[in-house]
Amino acid sequence: MALEDLDLAEVHDCFTIAELIMYEVMGLAPSGQGRRAIEEGWVYRDGKLPVNLSGGLKAKGHPVGATGVSQHVVAAMQLSGTAGDMQLPGARRAAVHNMGGLAIANYVSVLEAV
Repeated sequence: MALEDLDLAEVHDCFTIAELIMYEVMGLAPSGQGRRAIEEGWVYRDGKLPVNLSGGLKAKGHPVGATGVSQHVVAAMQLSGTAGDMQLPGARRAAVHNMGGLAIANYVSVLEAV
């Protein structure tokens, strides 16, 4: 699966730098240039890969222990067409990235509408 196969992503944005680094790790931006994803609009609703259409974890108060659940629920809502005002029309595949501890435990899930 390639980045181009995704319609949206929910990434762990506990700190601004964490989100920028994820853009680089995912291959959305070259190493050291994560800020370009924002500056050039790649992660906005109409960009290459919409990211954190929910507002991200900080918009939810970064619910420690519930971050991954929250991200998966939001992704599932997108894929089922029940995301309300944050709905991305036609979303079929979403990536969810979460981390724990001091960024020691990382995982990515890919959800697909059936």
